[in-house]
Amino acid sequence: MFKKFISSFFINKEQIQQDILGIDISHSYVRIIQLIKKKKQWSLLKVASKSLDETYESFEKKQEAIISLLKNIKLEQKFNTDNAAISLPVNSAIVQVLQIPFLGEEELNAAVANGSLWENSINLPGETSEYSIFWQTIKKDAEKNTMSILFVASRVDEIEKNCDLIRKAGFEPIIVDVRCFALRNILKTYDESITQKISAFIEISGEENFAVFIYDGLPFIYDIFVSDTDMKALINGGDEVTKELFARLGSQIRSSVSSFIKQSSAPGIEKISLVSSLPYFDTLLTGLKEEILEFKIESLQPFNQVYIPAQFKERIESEKNISSFTVSTGLATRQLDVFGYFKFVTAVSNINLLPGREEKIKKEKEKITVNNKISSLSIISSAILALSLLTYTYFITTIPSDEDIVAINAKSTLADNDLAKIKSKYQEAKKWADGIGAGNNKVFDVSFLQVIPAGVFIVDLNQNRMGISVVNLKTIDPTLANNVILEMSKIYKNVKLLGMESGGENDAFKTLKINYEMK
Repeated sequence: MFKKFISSFFINKEQIQQDILGIDISHSYVRIIQLIKKKKQWSLLKVASKSLDETYESFEKKQEAIISLLKNIKLEQKFNTDNAAISLPVNSAIVQVLQIPFLGEEELNAAVANGSLWENSINLPGETSEYSIFWQTIKKDAEKNTMSILFVASRVDEIEKNCDLIRKAGFEPIIVDVRCFALRNILKTYDESITQKISAFIEISGEENFAVFIYDGLPFIYDIFVSDTDMKALINGGDEVTKELFARLGSQIRSSVSSFIKQSSAPGIEKISLVSSLPYFDTLLTGLKEEILEFKIESLQPFNQVYIPAQFKERIESEKNISSFTVSTGLATRQLDVFGYFKFVTAVSNINLLPGREEKIKKEKEKITVNNKISSLSIISSAILALSLLTYTYFITTIPSDEDIVAINAKSTLADNDLAKIKSKYQEAKKWADGIGAGNNKVFDVSFLQVIPAGVFIVDLNQNRMGISVVNLKTIDPTLANNVILEMSKIYKNVKLLGMESGGENDAFKTLKINYEMK
């Protein structure tokens, strides 16, 4: 019972979740999503969206409008956190899978630390120090003596420009992803049984036009070239979106698929999920379906595997372009990723280019730890306070007051005998209460566990206030029992080694049973 009580405060069976908002800023919208995960089910906690004007006088005016919309959303939604996950445009990042000779862990980390790995493996424009770099080993082949490393980098000034925009609106970025991977992270909400070995996504949003394929855990990213004229037509919509434009887009998409199959040796693809932040999504989807017949193109539905509470259903169902929530929803899944839950699952899931991210994550962990301790202490303090009040009430209702004693004295000298008896009862009650408290301290005193020698571990502990208490230990070296008995004898009496049992033919450990009594 004692062990279960202590464990309930300090054992966390679920992965730590850091409250986080997925913030997506596209050409047409500002979207914010917050999710929560319980067991294997993701649920929508918050959803917000604001439309941007089609054009602004200048880039600075558009930035001001974005900040204003984000501030309005924050005031309306009253989020329980300011922490945010954001994404960089694909053209702001360098993403490569590097094939290098096999290196041991220490050798690899040393090569990364001194910069020699990047100098020999990739040509970065400018100095390495100008970049925030994320890397992770994603594949090892000991037979071929090779390994694959995912390398993602972006200029620090570009990242800070995006982070400053979010900070000016009152949010704090703690994860900076790349848009193509943020989009792919929607798969985290899917049941593992329905995920496929090959995942294919395209985004056509005027300013963001790319294809991303994930095959056997490796990412393949291709730019979908759109001329300035076609980009303007996509953004403007209406009559400017012609069959000829869809033909050019179709050609680019086919080219990216061909490049992927050639580069990855994948057997082929059956479907591509389409995402867009453009308001006329249905027209875009229909046009590409008519142009591309060799494989399916489907609208990506970001909430298919997410539980939608009743208060959000009408809001979601009324959305004309539900795919535009994909990036913000993918970013919202990163709440498990802040502390590295996905670190050894797949590298494309946990990219973070935030400069100084190690120190930032360290501070977030410290906050979580402090909050958990405060919560536990609050529960314990409340229990102690309640017990104190009950004890106080007990004494107030059972011990005579000073007024009662004076009245008894005044009535008759014969009452002195009664008064003496009452005082005696009081002393007995106080002695009993003190004894109970002392006994509690002894029952809860397991300080000897801290000095148990190495090579000995506890199997079972049964502390009794009265009578015999028992502790069962396991050790390879039975002589260590003497050390345990010596330490326990400082606290308890009649400490004895009751018996020793062998673990069997294939078990080198001995089980020691030690009896003892409270002093």
